[in-house]
Amino acid sequence: GRAQRWRRRRRRRRRRRPRPVPGPGDYLALDLGGTNYRVLLVRMRPPGQPPEIVENVYSVPGELMRGRGIDLFDFLAATIADFMAEHGAAHLAENPAAPLRLGFTFSFPCEQRGLASARLLGWTKGYSAEGVVGNDVCQLLQEAIDRRGLAARCVALVNDTVGTLAACALEDPACMIGLIVGTGTNAAYVERVAAVDKYSTELPAGESRVVINTEWGNFGADGCLERFRTDLDRQLDAASINPGRQTFEKLVSGMYLGELVRLAIQQLVSDGVLFDGRMPEALRQPMSFHTKYLSEPAHCGPRPAAGPPLDMMTVRCLCEAVSTRSAYLVATGISCLLKRIGSPDDVTVGIDGSLFKFHPHFPQRMIDKINELHPDAKFLLRLSEDGSGKGAAAIAAMA
Repeated sequence: GRAQRWRRRRRRRRRRRPRPVPGPGDYLALDLGGTNYRVLLVRMRPPGQPPEIVENVYSVPGELMRGRGIDLFDFLAATIADFMAEHGAAHLAENPAAPLRLGFTFSFPCEQRGLASARLLGWTKGYSAEGVVGNDVCQLLQEAIDRRGLAARCVALVNDTVGTLAACALEDPACMIGLIVGTGTNAAYVERVAAVDKYSTELPAGESRVVINTEWGNFGADGCLERFRTDLDRQLDAASINPGRQTFEKLVSGMYLGELVRLAIQQLVSDGVLFDGRMPEALRQPMSFHTKYLSEPAHCGPRPAAGPPLDMMTVRCLCEAVSTRSAYLVATGISCLLKRIGSPDDVTVGIDGSLFKFHPHFPQRMIDKINELHPDAKFLLRLSEDGSGKGAAAIAAMA
């Protein structure tokens, strides 16, 4: 990835209370969020040195995704054993007196009851393994690890957005916000415990802050974003697999922006003002205009044969309008979090996701809108990749 930073302004930072950092050592990270599944061994090094990471990617068989939950978790434990053996690290998980610490990125809806306790609310992404919904997934994983005879302990269940924050904080202690804006979107931030009504878990002595996973993709379900929605947004929502849900995500994330442009093109073609009233064959099917086209500065999308320059300019303007709205809305959310945190010092926002990484104007448009909405904010936008791997291991190291 590109190690790029975007800063509003450079100011001398005030002295901060030191934050905990992971000590040197070896840690495991598991990343389960779809048909592919990762196992990572992360070797944390002294402060200032990047961690060493080795990883394997495994495909989860369909029969395990839809079969018995105990078989799915036994599969996860078996891959850990195979991974450790393949990389000559089996000895790290052989001492029950000093079990290998493990961070588990589990990208499904959960009610988190503690750092290493989370109840699955429901499967998504094609999973339906029985006997898991309503149960503690950390406990199910730990039981499978124990059945396998591995000396490893699941010490943290990690959301990928929280992991993004943690991965960034490894290199920048001023990171207090984690953001993902790619296929989907979400944000997490550091909050004072006193401001969290529902928080009841006991904290280590001296700690007064927790990380809040906002799940802001579903923001707007109560209708508060109607002023920003168009008829095309409502058309897209109605045709989606979850109408009336994930409203904010449908306005800003990569899963939907390309389809919004396609629907706009379709409307203009129907009105007879684009492509002589004939819809290009390549764009007739839903989701055929990929969001990656919005990130290409030279042109937007598959160019119809002999497309008139004015028509192509119109398509380019549609791409700009949809991507700019996305950047502005995301920036609005970040501006709210910056105000919520209320820090007089610089705050770093660790960001991952294809829209931020690959769209040539997305970062600057975010900066411009944050400056407009919160002129006094001192912030830095920083690319933070692999929160589900490096970030999960960092959290396990500090758990």
